[in-house]
Amino acid sequence: MRVSMVRTAFLAALVLTLTLSAGFGHAQAPSPVERLVAMENMLFGQAQQGFIVGRLESIERLLFGELGTGTLPERLNACWSFVQGDRAGGMNVKFRLKAVQWSIYGEITEGPIATALAQVETNILGQPRTGPMGVRLDELIKLTITSSRPDVGYSILPKGALIRVEFASPVSSVKSRPGDLVTIRVTEDVVSEGRLVVPKGSILTAKVTDTVRPSRLGVRAKVDMELGYLEGMDSAPVVLGVDQAAVGANTGITMATGDTLRRFSVLGKSNVLGQSDEVEIAPGTEFFLSVMQSAKILGLSVPAGR
Repeated sequence: MRVSMVRTAFLAALVLTLTLSAGFGHAQAPSPVERLVAMENMLFGQAQQGFIVGRLESIERLLFGELGTGTLPERLNACWSFVQGDRAGGMNVKFRLKAVQWSIYGEITEGPIATALAQVETNILGQPRTGPMGVRLDELIKLTITSSRPDVGYSILPKGALIRVEFASPVSSVKSRPGDLVTIRVTEDVVSEGRLVVPKGSILTAKVTDTVRPSRLGVRAKVDMELGYLEGMDSAPVVLGVDQAAVGANTGITMATGDTLRRFSVLGKSNVLGQSDEVEIAPGTEFFLSVMQSAKILGLSVPAGR
């Protein structure tokens, strides 16, 4: 289970990295092949084998039920936009899948989209459906969401908002090593202006950047980490970190701010001898992260009483 969650979070981080590269004017945008691999990871959980045109055609049949037109980059961009992209106030595939999962289960399950959709169909309809992915999702929406059309709109998730999360993998000043990936899971819906902008079950990763063992000379144990980006309902990136508000809210874990927005430290507690204990954080330990930059997110209106 832990390996699966770490892999899921890693793939989400990979996709978000490519999204940010394409959307924020980085010097080198992802190549068509890099975007193809990211799409395959998003849909299937791993890159597929074979020649490029055949792999793209498999994605087009899955999404649209037919082959696209235009150049390879144009066809690939159409697939990316349909699944993950900003659809100018419309719902991409990931949004619709999250909306169905949340409406039925009260949370989402991260993972390859094709697998997650088939599992939802099995749970609701008895078996996976065939046909274009968009049509299959529309059928589920009609069954699970009032008026068969989700009420959506943009909301601002403000800077400074606290998000309740939990470590889904252990953190240790003894066993953790620089480069290790730590999975973090959102444990409470994030609602802004009456709309669900980050559902419970959303996953992000933190990368361990350094560890320090305690000493009798007063050196305090710590694990330094850098957070990846959290996905909003519409796949918009949300920058999280640890500010003074998060430090004060985290009474069960001792934390310190880092030297950049997304970096922070988990510190060992002082023991009765005035020395530092090791950092040992078990999976399931809850804490708070802060929104470090305001984010505009297409959200799902939350029904009254929910």
